[in-house]
Amino acid sequence: MSGQKNSLNPWPLAVSSFTWLDKLKIAKFLFTEEVWTYGKWVREYEKLWEDEFQVKRAIMVSSGSTANELIALRRKHELEQSGLWPKFNKVIFPVNTWISSVSPWINIGFEPVFVDADIETLNVNSAAIKEAFEKNTGIGTVFYTTILGFFDDILESKRITESNGARFLLDNCESSFSYYFDANNNYNRKQSILGLVTSSTSIFFSHLTMSGTEGGLIFTNSDEEAEWYIMARSHGLTRGMPDKYKNPDVSPDFDFYLMGSNYRSSNLQAYMAILDFKRALDFSHENRLRLFNILNEGINDNYVKLFGMKQSLLSNYFCPLALPLVCRTKEQRQKVEFWLKRQGVITRPLIGGCLLAHTAFKKYGKVDDFPNAKFLHENAIYIGLNTTVTTERMHLLVEELNSIK
Repeated sequence: MSGQKNSLNPWPLAVSSFTWLDKLKIAKFLFTEEVWTYGKWVREYEKLWEDEFQVKRAIMVSSGSTANELIALRRKHELEQSGLWPKFNKVIFPVNTWISSVSPWINIGFEPVFVDADIETLNVNSAAIKEAFEKNTGIGTVFYTTILGFFDDILESKRITESNGARFLLDNCESSFSYYFDANNNYNRKQSILGLVTSSTSIFFSHLTMSGTEGGLIFTNSDEEAEWYIMARSHGLTRGMPDKYKNPDVSPDFDFYLMGSNYRSSNLQAYMAILDFKRALDFSHENRLRLFNILNEGINDNYVKLFGMKQSLLSNYFCPLALPLVCRTKEQRQKVEFWLKRQGVITRPLIGGCLLAHTAFKKYGKVDDFPNAKFLHENAIYIGLNTTVTTERMHLLVEELNSIK
């Protein structure tokens, strides 16, 4: 070990980027704004996302989990309207995703079809999705997750899904600022992953990319979908909607077109997020991928190098949420985790590990049937990737990690 251990301490998961000036602005907001709930600042924040990532509509809701729930409700609505519910109520999920990516779907009547992870990408790949369609009937949806900000052959996964007559949707809560290149690897056509399909993201502080309170967004390029989501987040009200939704039998101020609820965000949440949007964006592009590459390329054979046998890193523009460490053995992970904690480096398990190990999901399958997810469950952790992480600290971290036998 080098004599510079203390230079890693502290290494939190996330840090607030709010300055004293920001806090004064928030205080002014509280003193001068009359509407703290849903209002003009929500729409201003939505437009920041729409303009930056060229998505037709961003719809801000109360949390990333809320966004996932509304996407699930919308998908059920689509299947019902097509006469395909419940015949096609099965949904493909990565078995190592976060619980709130899956639980809303199950709670409203969908049936999960879990797919094993790819150890080198932390994610489900197109071959696994293809195999799931071949082995199961009744799959109507794939809810893909960009786990820790990484994804594999996502365009091929989308193509396979749609060739089987299913809908490809995206939980992008951990990869808000990622891009991809078109199917021909045309490097002149870098596109936001947010515009690929209907997707969700989260601006919860501990998601490490954005400072704020709670909040989430749904992104869609469909006007009809956007209108549905806007009504669904606000009790199902038609207020502000086109005339085609109006019902002459009731007051236009309280005209409920669908069975929505109050999933709205607030002006206070939006205003705080606006203050951090540009800063988060600036740090989240080249910086995050560059710092991840220092780790991934520098670690020795005690660790799994992500994308080690793949070309995905050359054809995708990731925005990592955090820094994953995948050890070769459980014993090595325990040594690494113990050492990191002693140095003041906060660690977490790799998202949900294998969801089937958790009490809530044990009835849906066995961990041993998903060997890659089991491997990640036992051997993988992650640490924070925030504005306190510098090139120098990354090189020191790699040096220290490589010395742990």
